[in-house]
Amino acid sequence: MKVLESPEMRGNWEREVRMADLYARLAGVARSPATKKQLEQLAADERRHAKAWASYLADRGVAVPRSRSTAGVAVLGLLARVLGVGPVMSMAGLAEGRMLRAYLGQMTATDDDAAKQILRMLIPEETAHARGDDAEKIDERWHSGGIESIRNVIYGVNDGLTATLGVLAGVGGATVDPHVVLVGGLAAMTASGVSMAGGAYLATKSQREIYEDQLARAAAEIEAMPELEREELKGIYRAKGLTEGEAETIVSRITKDKRIWLETQAREELGLDAGQFENPTREAAVAGVATVFGGLIPVLGYLFARAISGRSAFLALVITALICVACLFLMGSARSFLTGKNALRSGLEMTLVGTVVAVITYGVGVAFRTA
Repeated sequence: MKVLESPEMRGNWEREVRMADLYARLAGVARSPATKKQLEQLAADERRHAKAWASYLADRGVAVPRSRSTAGVAVLGLLARVLGVGPVMSMAGLAEGRMLRAYLGQMTATDDDAAKQILRMLIPEETAHARGDDAEKIDERWHSGGIESIRNVIYGVNDGLTATLGVLAGVGGATVDPHVVLVGGLAAMTASGVSMAGGAYLATKSQREIYEDQLARAAAEIEAMPELEREELKGIYRAKGLTEGEAETIVSRITKDKRIWLETQAREELGLDAGQFENPTREAAVAGVATVFGGLIPVLGYLFARAISGRSAFLALVITALICVACLFLMGSARSFLTGKNALRSGLEMTLVGTVVAVITYGVGVAFRTA
């Protein structure tokens, strides 16, 4: 009999605790009473799941620490206050999906009856959470759109902070004049913000234009060859396991409305869904503002550092770097909801990247000053 390892079960407990904390924070942010109630219910579900794994571990002599909030969840809670509950719930849906896949894998990998009993209880509920089955009962759309905004916020802040810190370190290595260093940082912050905004706008607009072009082509094919398109759609449903009669019934209903027919044809044949494409202007604004905000962290950090470090230009840069490293760790932890990686590992990775950038650019600045 294969028994699941304690670290794996402890990981289950940690994920459930983290999701309970996130849902509780979102409930505190939600404006709609119905949304608030549903989020509180989700938090209660996840706490119950965590308690089940804690009991499992306790029965095997494995102690679990007191649950505490993580940096990533704290950052997402702040983002929910700025962008709303919906976008953050999109990320929660991704996390729930990864948790569900882990549970399904564990269900087939173990013969541990106690673990299987818990998994049988949790999998149906986690399936509902991952699909967002309760989304129709509340006012805010959880799992539609918004994920791109969250991604742009996280990577925008990271880009602005890292780029601006790099310029501050590079210019600070080349000169001790605080005015020159500050101007360099402000220029980097502004350039990064404009660049990120433009990039997000063009990328999102290009995606939408490609979608619209393919949609127009699908519409033309429906108009020119309706029977062929019907047969293609029927074949898709047959490939999914439906009988000839079932596929014929579904296709007949869909093709009565050309708008529904076109949307279904695009989704089933081309894998396209209008809901996956964000508004280019909004994404440009989100990316630009997030990047400028990220750039402000080292700039304000440098001003603060100069105020407390006296005349030591090097000490001011060290203090600024420490402030930025702490912020990078927080953003890296929040990024773990997108990547599925461990929050501590993700935070350390982003911290390492920022540190390497600062060290390299400072070294370049010193080299030029020496020259």
